[in-house]
Amino acid sequence: MIKETTVAIVGAGPAGLYFANLCEKSKIDYLLIDASNEVGGQITHLYPEKEIVDIPGIKSIISKDYISKLINGVDESKIYLNTKVEKIENNTIFAGDFTAKAKYIILAVGLGFSSPRPLGVEHENECSNILYHLKKFDFLKDKKVAIFGGGDSALDWSKEISKISNNVHLIHRRTEFRGNPETIKDCKNLSIHLPYVPYSIEYKNGKATSVTIKEVLPEGEPEHLEKIDVDYILVNYGNVAANCDFGFEKQGLFVKVDENCRVKDNIFAVGDICDYDNKKRRIAPSIAECDKVFKLIQS
Repeated sequence: MIKETTVAIVGAGPAGLYFANLCEKSKIDYLLIDASNEVGGQITHLYPEKEIVDIPGIKSIISKDYISKLINGVDESKIYLNTKVEKIENNTIFAGDFTAKAKYIILAVGLGFSSPRPLGVEHENECSNILYHLKKFDFLKDKKVAIFGGGDSALDWSKEISKISNNVHLIHRRTEFRGNPETIKDCKNLSIHLPYVPYSIEYKNGKATSVTIKEVLPEGEPEHLEKIDVDYILVNYGNVAANCDFGFEKQGLFVKVDENCRVKDNIFAVGDICDYDNKKRRIAPSIAECDKVFKLIQS
């Protein structure tokens, strides 16, 4: 199958969907391509119940509702799922039997295909109650929950779960969080353990019953362990991303762009995949990048 269009967007996460909305409103022909079997990217896959508070013009919205809002502004006949891009060359996208030729290509693949980083303890893969993704929180009501991680998602999980359970533990290996600590400022049912790392788990009948954590102390200090009884262990150590730079020049782990988010010629990158000085990987900056690129392709 060969498709010709004005704009080909690779990636149907929030950035790709937002860019498709811009095209739809301006009646610019476009295609939206994604390797997954559903739109929404990491928001849909990892934290659909997360509250988003940094979208211009929207004070607060649940992640899945924001994705639904974006989908409503897109012509679904222009979305091609289960279409993994293998190569981009001369403004042509090659994805197996699918080929798209476009005047402009927008890379909005986020962090690409990824798998969760494990907790890193023995017998972890034998326990069905050690989870790495959350699509809902209600099943954790009144449960004993240990959350590992220090980024925004781990803090969001802690905030939401502590609303429905009075036995929630947040464990992070550093003395400071990577995410915004204001998120958990008023959480009354949350016990915070800093700096601690996982040490071991006890398990029975395929489920973890407790996790032992070890305090991170200077070398030579006596070992300090703490045992936490659990119904569930939630691991939010991020993901190991597959290569999704399509051979373009990289800056660190991401695609290098100029001040206009241009990769080369008429190829641009927006959202988590692109990198520049002081880049912040949040939805609001991604929206600003999309707006900037869209103005460029219109001029």
